[in-house]
Amino acid sequence: MLKIKPGLQRFYEYRDRVKNFITQIEQSPEPNPILLRFYSLVLENDEKTIDCIENNKPLLSSWYGNAPEIYAAMDIHAFNVVDNILAHQPFYNDLEGMDKCAIPMDMCGLIKLGVYAVEVGIVPTPTAMIAMLQPCDAQIAIHEVWKNTDNWFNVPTFALDAPYGNSEEDYIYFAGELKRMIAFLEDHVNRKMDYDRLRKIIEETNRQYEAWAEYNELRRSIPCPHGSFLASKIGWIITQHITAGHPGATEIFKLLVSDAEDRLKAKKGWIKKEKIRILWADLVPTWDIPLADWLEKEYGAIVVMDFQGYTPYSYIDTSTEESMLVGIAKRNLSEVPMIRQARGTIDIMIEDITRIVKDYKCDCVIFPGHVGHKDQSASISFLKELCRDLGVPLLALTVDNFDPRYTPIDVLKRQISEFFDAHGLR
Repeated sequence: MLKIKPGLQRFYEYRDRVKNFITQIEQSPEPNPILLRFYSLVLENDEKTIDCIENNKPLLSSWYGNAPEIYAAMDIHAFNVVDNILAHQPFYNDLEGMDKCAIPMDMCGLIKLGVYAVEVGIVPTPTAMIAMLQPCDAQIAIHEVWKNTDNWFNVPTFALDAPYGNSEEDYIYFAGELKRMIAFLEDHVNRKMDYDRLRKIIEETNRQYEAWAEYNELRRSIPCPHGSFLASKIGWIITQHITAGHPGATEIFKLLVSDAEDRLKAKKGWIKKEKIRILWADLVPTWDIPLADWLEKEYGAIVVMDFQGYTPYSYIDTSTEESMLVGIAKRNLSEVPMIRQARGTIDIMIEDITRIVKDYKCDCVIFPGHVGHKDQSASISFLKELCRDLGVPLLALTVDNFDPRYTPIDVLKRQISEFFDAHGLR
C-alpha cells in the first residue's frame, strides 16, 4: 500500500469541507454573495496546494507579511502551515494533539500548532521555506524546530532580516532583503522574477486596499452596518493567504462596500439598538463567533474595529523596480497587522488606538493580552494612561487568540460583564 504524501489527506478534507460550505450557501433561501465568493477563493487556493503536493510542483512555506506579491509574480504557490488548521479548528482535535509537543505552555497557540503540524505530518513538505525574524521571538524558535524535524530536515530556508525602525532608510534596507529573497527563490525554486507581472499584481493590490479603506470608512457610521470581526477575517485571508493580487479579492471588498452602503441608505444597523462600540486591540481570535454573538445579544455591543481589520496601507508606486520593492518593504514592515503594532516602539500602537477610538467613536477598548504578545502586554501601563486621556475605559485581559481553552469563554464573558457594569456601559 502506497503511503500518502504528508498533508495530502488533510487538504482533501479541507477541500471537501469548503465545497460543502459553498453548496450550503448556494442552496440557502438567500445566498450570501460575499461568503460565496470568499469560499470560492479559498477552494481555489486549496486546490492549488493539492495540485502541488500530488504533482511535485514547487510549493513554498511562508508566513503572512512575507511579501506574497513577490511569490505571485514568480508564479510560486505558497501556503501557511497554520492557516487551514486555524480555519478548520472546530473539526479536529489538534489542540489536544499539540499539548503532547515539548513546548512551553505559555507560548502562543499558533506557534504550538505550527510545531505540532510539522511533527505529525498533517502539512506538506515544501520545496523551500521563507522564515521570519519578526515580530516575535517564538517565530525564530519555530523555524529551528521545523529544520530539526524529519519531514522538513532538508528544506532550504531563507530568513528576512527586518530592521527596527520605520524610516525610509529602513525600507530601503529591507528592499535589499527582498532582493536577496528573490535570488534565493530563483536558485531553490527555479522560478524567475517577472517585474512586469509584479507591477500588475501591485496595481491590483493597490485597488484592493483602497476598497478596504473605503469599507472601513463606512464602519465609522452609527450604527455600524456590519457586525464584529467578519470583514477583518475575510480581508486578512484574501490579502495574505491566497495568491496576491487576485481580482476576486478586489471583488469581495467591493461587495462589502456595496452591502454596507445599502444598509446605511436603508438606515439599518447590524443590530436594532447599538449601545456599545468596542475597539478590540489585537488580531481576531479564532473563537470570535460565540463572543461576537454574545456581545450583540446581551449588550447590543459591536467590535467596530480591531487591529486585523485596521488597514492603513499606503499606495505603492509601480513606476520602477526599486519603487515597487521599497513599497512592498514598507507594506510588510509597518502596515501588515500585528507586525505593525508589535515591531519597533510603542508609538505606533498608541497612534492606532488614538485614531480608532476617535474616528470610530468607541465607548471602550478591550486589550485581549494574547499570551503570545508579551511585548504588547508590557505596554499596558502606556495604554491605561492613553485611555484615561481619551476618556474611554480599558479592559486588559489574558487570552490565547488561537486556543479557546486558555481562557474559557464563560470566564471571558464574566470579565467583560463586570467591566461593562463597573463603567456603566450596560
